[in-house]
Amino acid sequence: MSSILTNAGATSALQMLRSLDSQMFGAEREVASGLRIEQASDNAAYWSIATTMRSDNGALSTVQDALGLGAAKVETAYEGIAATTDILAAFMAKVVSAQQDGIDKNKIQEELEQLKQQIVSISNSASFAGQNWLRSDMQGQASEGGAKTSVVSSFNRSEDGTVSVGTIDVDLSKLALFKNGGGGILQKEPDPDLGYGLGTIGGLLGFSTSGYGDVPGPVFDQPFTITKFDVVTVAFSVGTSNDTFVITKNVVDQALGGQIGYGFDGDIESTADWAKVLLQATFLNKAPPDILFAAQGGAPNIFFRATIPLAAELITVQPPVHTRTLPPEGIDILDIDVTDPDIDFPTITLVLDEMQQKVISAGAYLGSLRSRIALQEAFGNSLADSLDRGIGRLVDANMSEASSRLKALQVQQQLATQSLSIANSDAQNILSLFR
Repeated sequence: MSSILTNAGATSALQMLRSLDSQMFGAEREVASGLRIEQASDNAAYWSIATTMRSDNGALSTVQDALGLGAAKVETAYEGIAATTDILAAFMAKVVSAQQDGIDKNKIQEELEQLKQQIVSISNSASFAGQNWLRSDMQGQASEGGAKTSVVSSFNRSEDGTVSVGTIDVDLSKLALFKNGGGGILQKEPDPDLGYGLGTIGGLLGFSTSGYGDVPGPVFDQPFTITKFDVVTVAFSVGTSNDTFVITKNVVDQALGGQIGYGFDGDIESTADWAKVLLQATFLNKAPPDILFAAQGGAPNIFFRATIPLAAELITVQPPVHTRTLPPEGIDILDIDVTDPDIDFPTITLVLDEMQQKVISAGAYLGSLRSRIALQEAFGNSLADSLDRGIGRLVDANMSEASSRLKALQVQQQLATQSLSIANSDAQNILSLFR
C-alpha cells in the first residue's frame, strides 16, 4: 500500500542507514586506533585485564631501570675490589721482602704507606648514586649479618590481586673494606662484648669516700656493661680491717640473673641494678667472717653500711682499679709498620693472606650478584614482551579483517543511501497520477 503520509520504505532505509553509520564509526575507530577493545564499553572484562597488564608492564619497565642501577653499583664495587686485590698482592710482596736481612725497612715502609693511601682512596671513591659498598657505616646494626642493602629485582602480582616488589639482598658485611668502629675486611675486629662501654663504671670510676655510719656510695649516672673481659677491684677498710670487693660479669649475672628482662649480658641499666651488683660483691659473695660492710639502697641513692660489730668504725673506700683483657682482635692494615722492632712478621703475613682471601671472596660474591642481575634483566625483558603479546591478543584489532569490514560497510552505506533515495521517490510517483 502506498501512502503520502507515511513512507514505510524510506523509514526502513533510514533505519538501516543509521545502523550502518554506527557500525562504520566503530570500524573506523578500530582501524584508526588499531584496537578492537579501546574502551570499557567495548568489553569490560577484557578492558580491565588489559589495563591492569599495561600498568604491570609499566612497573616492570621501572624494575628494569632499577636493575640497571643495581648492576652499575655492583660493577663499581667490583672494580674497587679487583683493584684492592692487586694492591694487597703488592703489599704482601713488600712485607715479605722486609723480612730479608740488610734491607732498608724505612724505604719499604714508605712504599707501604703509599699502598695504604691507595687502598683508602679506592674505598672512598668506589661510590655510585650516593652509595659506597666498600666503606660502610656498620654501627647500630642489630643483625649478625651486619648492614644490608637491596636491589629491586621484580614486580609481582599474586592471584588475589595483591602486588609486591622483589629484591636482591646485598650483605655489605661481606664487602666493606672499612667500617666505622672496625671490623672491615682490612681492619681488626671490634670487641663484640663492649656493650654500652664502662664509662664511669656507674659513678664508681674515680670514686673514693670515708666516713662513719652510712657512707654515700657511687651515684649511678648512665647504663653500662661489665663484659667478660672486665675486672673492677675496689679496696676498702672498716676500722683496722682491710679487704677488697671485685666486680666481674659473673658477679653481675649472679645479682641480676633472676630478674625479668635480664639477658645475662652484663648490662647494668639502673641505680637499682647497680645496687644489687654492689650488694652481691660486698656481701653475698663473701663468707660471714669476711663481711665488713654491704652496699644498700638504690632508690634513689646507694650507700655503704658496716656490719653491726663494726658500726662505729671508720669506713674508707679507695678508687677502683679496672683491668681488661681483650680477646685477639687481628691487625689493621693501616697500622702495619715493618720498621717496628717488635713486629711479628709471621702473624702479619698470615693476617695479610687472610685479608686477601676475604677480598677475593668479596669479588666472587659481587660476581655472583652481577650474574644474577643479568639473568633477572633478561627474564624481565622476556616477561615484558610476553605481557605485550598477551595484551595484544586481548584487545588488538585484526587490521586485515577490520579493513575488509570497513569496505563492506561503505558499500552497504552506499546501497542504503540509494534505497532511501528510491523510497523517497514514491511520493513523486503518486503525485504524477493526479496530473
